[in-house]
Amino acid sequence: MKLLTFGGLTVTGVTYRREKPLLLLTYLSLEGPQARRHLADLFWPDAANPMNSLAQHLIRLRPLSGAVVETDQQVEAHLACDALDFRARLRAGQLPEAAELATGPFLHGLHLDLSPELEEWVLDTRETLGAEARAAHLALAELTHAQGHLDQALTHADRAYHAPGAAPCAPEDLLRLWAVAGLTEQPLSLAVRRDAAELQLPLPSFTAPTGAPLLGRDAELDTLGALPAGQTAWLSGAAGFGKTALLRALTSRGWRHLPARTDHPYATFGPLSPRPPRTLPDVLDLLHDPRLKLAVDDWDALDEPTREALTQTARHATGAALIIAARTPPAFPPALHLPLQVLTEVNLAAHPGAFAATGGHPALLTAFLQGAPPERGLADHLTHLGPDLLGLFLTLTAQDAPDLRATRAALGTDAASLSRALEQLTREGLTQPDGTVRALTPARALLAAEPHEAALIHLRLARHLPPGQAWPHWHAARHLWETSDVPGCAAAAFEHATVQRSRGASWAAVTTLEAAPPTPDGLLLRGWALLDLGRAPEALRVTEALPLSDDVRALRAAAHLYCGQPREAQALATPVAPALSAAYAHAQSTLGHAADRLGDLDAAAAHYRAAANIWHLIGDDARHTEAQVHLTTLDCLSRGAPLDRFTDLHRAAETPALQGTVLLNSAHVHHRAGLLDEALTLGAQAERCYRTTGDQVGLANALNTQAVVYHLRDRVTDARPRYREALNLAQQAGHVNLISLIASNLAEIEGRFEDALQIITFLRQVGHDVQADHLIQQFKDAPDGLRSP
Repeated sequence: MKLLTFGGLTVTGVTYRREKPLLLLTYLSLEGPQARRHLADLFWPDAANPMNSLAQHLIRLRPLSGAVVETDQQVEAHLACDALDFRARLRAGQLPEAAELATGPFLHGLHLDLSPELEEWVLDTRETLGAEARAAHLALAELTHAQGHLDQALTHADRAYHAPGAAPCAPEDLLRLWAVAGLTEQPLSLAVRRDAAELQLPLPSFTAPTGAPLLGRDAELDTLGALPAGQTAWLSGAAGFGKTALLRALTSRGWRHLPARTDHPYATFGPLSPRPPRTLPDVLDLLHDPRLKLAVDDWDALDEPTREALTQTARHATGAALIIAARTPPAFPPALHLPLQVLTEVNLAAHPGAFAATGGHPALLTAFLQGAPPERGLADHLTHLGPDLLGLFLTLTAQDAPDLRATRAALGTDAASLSRALEQLTREGLTQPDGTVRALTPARALLAAEPHEAALIHLRLARHLPPGQAWPHWHAARHLWETSDVPGCAAAAFEHATVQRSRGASWAAVTTLEAAPPTPDGLLLRGWALLDLGRAPEALRVTEALPLSDDVRALRAAAHLYCGQPREAQALATPVAPALSAAYAHAQSTLGHAADRLGDLDAAAAHYRAAANIWHLIGDDARHTEAQVHLTTLDCLSRGAPLDRFTDLHRAAETPALQGTVLLNSAHVHHRAGLLDEALTLGAQAERCYRTTGDQVGLANALNTQAVVYHLRDRVTDARPRYREALNLAQQAGHVNLISLIASNLAEIEGRFEDALQIITFLRQVGHDVQADHLIQQFKDAPDGLRSP
């Protein structure tokens, strides 16, 4: 048998319809054992003999065997009751089961004349049970909404609004309902709007799910869910890290989520009892129940009496299992401390792009998963931290690898203040201890949204960073440079471009130096970088106003050589004084190329060897390897050295530019040896290297090498497009020798032999005999080979 009080008043398992005895049984069930005199006066105040009336009704309950137990002074109920079961499940955190029991208003449809006091008890209990049912459905609505189950959330929200027997929704409940249903055009949302208008309660125009989404927290959920009775856990983490979402998720595992309430002392514990506890003993007695599993949210917001009750319960280590969410340590040593950290890429594997967009910061995930820019969530989070922390965060964001010394100087703060601020940002999950920003993508987007402020941050950093790190910041603040900034800016650009060129990124180096204030050193470096790209005429133009020092002579000599003017190159390179210097090594290399083109192979070998030795002595491995390549090429072509020597040279080449040089020379040597398949493969590999570096002359040579092989094999459709692209590149670079060579090749393959002969004749007329002979040699094995005019 079971007493059913929701929606009516009946007993299951028997046919029994006497309402007054059942009401007496209900009162005893909910209020516990009662004195006979109290029951008689409450139920029959106007009877001639109230005690006799009580006795008669107790007799009428005898068909319900064992429903009541009588003594001389007291009466006690011993029958299962749905209202008691409902409250037991609430205390145990079994919200879905409890909510299903509240099927109607308490004692609905009772047909009895009741004393005012008894009628007041019925109405109060009906309203209290209705409020408890509403609280259960509200909690379930918020939980399912946070989990993304919108239909379930709306169902529970509607049942919360229409909770049987409950008073109209309080303002705080209307706001919670609006958070679930406000974005829908459901009857519920219209009802909430109407009630809020009557109460003059403003509703937010947009409501997102509160807290961070519960992603990647399965391990934490398992750890907290297994906390035994009598134990206390401290759940810590920065704001927005998902503490509330995690506590709400525990309700599906039998836990009761208790948000902090401060409307009166101990209000947080109100949902645990039909009569809100008012004193410390009441609360301690309530928390002594080992069946309770309580997740108390926001220790920092609790009133002092509530904290004291939790502290005493935790120290006694008996009774309820307690999880306390707090940013700061509670006033007792917990058995378990579980700090929430930022989520990892593995945690977010089911959401492509989430980690890259948010850095795993839970506060940013809500915006990302809703399709909104994560930087909005970041901006909101930083706003609460204050302007000082925002300034530090943006200054760190502007740096790839934060320099804390320069950061402190740029902000004008002392070391202790910077340390405290950085520690707070780290606690908030926004940075690592070294200042590296975690969620860099939204952070950079936030910085870009304030371009003027960003430029000022870059300028302050540039003035305090070492030159090797400062150029990107100078460039980002280029519109704010002052006269006093020019020396530091130019020095930073020079160092940055030097590093770029050493890594084979000559085009990037040129771009850097074009944007920097001009200096003699910068113009010289820019000339070398242009020469790396085969843009010799431009290198000559950039350096034409520089005094002819050895460094400038070496550069301009190499540029003239690129332009097919070996004698002019010799005239500039020869006066460069012997020294352990890059200028002398460059000059020797240029003299070697010039001698090679003029047919003096012994002199070329001597100069190449001298260049290689100088580069080795000054420790430039890349240039040493390059000089060895030219020497090896000469030895292979003129002395029959083995071709496999290029294998070791390719292994020593560490940059795409140098690899291209090795491959191109190897291709040329293999071609001359008649190994056309190998030459074609090596030429294609060299092409890939030069497309990476942007070297126009190198790329033109690689394309021409492949075209010549196709030409010799009469594969015109493969040769012609390579010739044409190579010719266009050589013309852009102003490389006379290469232009002549490719133009002659193209004229020959297209049957314009007169044009090819005219080019060779022109070269002889302007003194380029070596180039003319080279063209004749190039085509001597071609179909209908050309003869020297």
